[in-house]
Amino acid sequence: MKFFLKIHNFRKAYSCPLVSWVCAFSLAGLACCTSFSGNYSDPDKIEIVNDKWNESDARLISERMIKSALSKPWVLQWAGEHKGNKPFILLDDFENRTSEQIDTKAIFEATRNELINSGKIRFLDGASRKKILEEYRYQASGTVRPNTAKKAGNQFGADFFLVGAISSIVAEQDGYKTVTYQVEMRLTNIETSEIVWTEVEKIKKQFRRSRFGS
Repeated sequence: MKFFLKIHNFRKAYSCPLVSWVCAFSLAGLACCTSFSGNYSDPDKIEIVNDKWNESDARLISERMIKSALSKPWVLQWAGEHKGNKPFILLDDFENRTSEQIDTKAIFEATRNELINSGKIRFLDGASRKKILEEYRYQASGTVRPNTAKKAGNQFGADFFLVGAISSIVAEQDGYKTVTYQVEMRLTNIETSEIVWTEVEKIKKQFRRSRFGS
């Protein structure tokens, strides 16, 4: 009889907390499931979500940079001096001078893609050069059919470096905040070190912080 009482007390002592924990986790799971909602939005729609740099800003700047780069005389001048050939450009460094965490590659990539699609400019894949060299070595190791192996010596040399920088100026007063982003890009002739194109574009955003009860 004492043995059965001990078992009963043991179950009573440990079953209640266990049930409480199970219920707590179950309720937490239900709360998470019922509180979630989401929907698709237009990726091309201009939106201001907060006072930080966003993808809409990057797209606006890229569009302006592309228009400037293709409308300036350096493109026609290069074609005239090189029998109508299109210049090869290599993306270099894009400096982030702001206090924010900004994906500067996204600005470069958006600009590059549209410039390529214009049919007037060609880009080289500088980020993959090391991998390409490794692939050359692999294909020359004897493991690849000789008639399909790619050999070094046929890559194009870059004609220009495309570099850039982004900076910001923040001003706050009486609940109002203004953020001005400045993006600069420039194209440098690798052979002569001459800057053949440069552009500075700005985006100014204004915000007002609402107070409780106002």
